[in-house]
Amino acid sequence: MFVRVAKRRLVPAAIVLAGAFALLPGCQRAAKQPNILIVVLDTVRRDAAGWPTAATPPELTRAVLTPNMAELAGRGVVWRNAWSAAPWTVPSHASLFTGLLPSGHGCNGLRPRLRSTLPTLADRLGEAGYETAAFFSNPWLADRSTWLLRGFQLRQEASIGGLTRMMVGEAAHDQGGVASVTSFRKWLSGRDPEKPFLAFVNILEAHLPYAPLPVDLAVAAPGLQAEGGIPIGLGHEYNSGLVDDAGVDWPRVRACYAGDVVAADRLFGLLLKALQEAGLDDETVVVVTSDHGENLGDHRLFEHQFSVHETLLAVPLVIAGPGIGPVGAVRAEPVMLTDLFATVLELAGLPAETAPPGSRSLFAAAAAADRPLVGEYEGPSTGLVSMLETINPQLDAARLRPARRTVRAGDLRLSWASDGSFTLHDMASDPEQARDLAPARPDDVRRLRVLLDVLAGAEPDAGPGGKLDEATRRQLESLGYVH
Repeated sequence: MFVRVAKRRLVPAAIVLAGAFALLPGCQRAAKQPNILIVVLDTVRRDAAGWPTAATPPELTRAVLTPNMAELAGRGVVWRNAWSAAPWTVPSHASLFTGLLPSGHGCNGLRPRLRSTLPTLADRLGEAGYETAAFFSNPWLADRSTWLLRGFQLRQEASIGGLTRMMVGEAAHDQGGVASVTSFRKWLSGRDPEKPFLAFVNILEAHLPYAPLPVDLAVAAPGLQAEGGIPIGLGHEYNSGLVDDAGVDWPRVRACYAGDVVAADRLFGLLLKALQEAGLDDETVVVVTSDHGENLGDHRLFEHQFSVHETLLAVPLVIAGPGIGPVGAVRAEPVMLTDLFATVLELAGLPAETAPPGSRSLFAAAAAADRPLVGEYEGPSTGLVSMLETINPQLDAARLRPARRTVRAGDLRLSWASDGSFTLHDMASDPEQARDLAPARPDDVRRLRVLLDVLAGAEPDAGPGGKLDEATRRQLESLGYVH
């Protein structure tokens, strides 16, 4: 299998692996590192991106929702067993940018400011001569909220239309993705062509509220009319118990979510087109993934709080570009988004071994099939639970309050909650995580509990959480995060 080597770009030595990651023989290495584009399709579950399980709702498999991701996969490598370290934006992105688990970086909803002492990918590549830029509309990524994008020389935030009110017309469908793509394209044409770049783009379109354009909904659910979309309030009513399953049109909810996934992928396609039009597609490694998934009635939950189930932690992951191959390969070993820290260092020609110990290059060697995967959730904010109790004073919020951690080794998955409970699931025979095996398999519980205790250490003292400004608070309230 031969893989094209980009002109004038250096291919990392660790990618040159016999049989698996071959470079075109006889080619001379170029003097420059490759460009690197990291795209996060916010809230896109892995099964919605083309890797379904037996538990996947039919609304997410009725059509190909992510053709542009599939096209990239056809000329790159897919990891079909990739996990996020956390089920929501802040700790997940912090793990991606630092290579640390949430218990290592301490950046979460309780203390959302990323510590200044932690080196980020943008810091490291900027020091190595990369031009760095980030484009986003999710307010959790802004400096005023988290400082998660520290190190990017340009941090361009797009405004969000249609979040605070479900308006009629184009603005109701706008989560800022179009503006982010436009800003990326403009920056691409004006950047220094003599420097390699690291660019990051977050596309928020699949996040609640679900309000797909008719053209995107027609792909996901032909013939369905969904005027008004799915408002954030429905998620709160369901999580509070005010509305039960019988009161939610789940096929419509999932179809509207699927339509928004189509929109996110369509915008991703525009990013790829921008690279092509700039003549940079052969010189740029593209990484596309998601920060977390979404519960769509799964486990009696809506959206992406209160849970560390597979529906939230399983994410798509595709990498393509110069030196990446064999083309079209699908790799099955378990990997985590924390691994992107070491991987991107290696792609840039920097020593991957300087990454945190839990971050390992995806190209260094195939990981063991039973490599443990870890996910952590610090628990919901007090305001979120209080809001749900206000909506439904009869709510028993005990199942919503705990912090949660989980470890998966092979097919077995142990989950811990801060109320002291443990659950054990066999993901091969029970992908829905419906049958708790903990009472019947105490030896497996003990073994995985030790592993979880070792891998997920105590949360560090991350300092004061800081206060959100009023405009940011209103934006995050519109997204359903704070109250």
